[in-house]
Amino acid sequence: MTYQILYFSFLLLLTSNILAQGDIFVDVVISSKIDAGKNYPIDIIVHKENIGGFAKLELYMPVGIELYPIDNAGATLIKQGQLVKYIWIELPNTKDIKITATINIDYRLVGYKEIYGNFFFVQDKNKAKISIGVIPFQIRNDMSWKNNPNLKETAEYPKSPESPKIKPQKLSEPHFYRVQIAAFKRRLTKNQLIELYPEIDFIKEEFVDGLYKYTIGDFANIDDAKMFRNTCGIYGAFVVKYENYQRTIQP
Repeated sequence: MTYQILYFSFLLLLTSNILAQGDIFVDVVISSKIDAGKNYPIDIIVHKENIGGFAKLELYMPVGIELYPIDNAGATLIKQGQLVKYIWIELPNTKDIKITATINIDYRLVGYKEIYGNFFFVQDKNKAKISIGVIPFQIRNDMSWKNNPNLKETAEYPKSPESPKIKPQKLSEPHFYRVQIAAFKRRLTKNQLIELYPEIDFIKEEFVDGLYKYTIGDFANIDDAKMFRNTCGIYGAFVVKYENYQRTIQP
């Protein structure tokens, strides 16, 4: 860990302690100087003390920086454009939660960037929010990619690709596909379902093998189901097949 990392982590610690309720704060560790076109580790430590129950961590990533999870610490991960959400229906019992991931830096990025966000939780039956502050870093880029003829026509400023939007339906046919987005030991409330997917009319709850399983659908064919799975932003979602209205193994 470089002195720069320690420095920014210390600044974040000071900011978070001012905003935190008690000793609850979030520490984000990332190198202060990174190179375009490479991958870097990022650690997110939620110092939660003794709070439990529902919680949500929101991070806003700069355009051109993509987060790839390694360990979500029991959270459901949802990516919506530049917004990354970690959602816990029930926080782990430990006082500190460590999330690990990598970030991919687009080869065209250069200059000052920052990550920021908020941590939402329940304390003494009241909803609470703290800011994680601003996590700054510098991206170095020698612009050598401009000499690559295969990249020269590429737009210099990275933009998130537009994906075809596949909408779930409510089918009357007995054979269809759904996309499972989560499974929990506890039943979710309406507000918690909205956190996972805002159009909750398409969410179905099933109690299977001791878990409440939540799926989105319906889809008449597997290709549409896979397209929705790939674009819904819910990490770990998968397709489930139904025959005669009965759940079968996923294809």
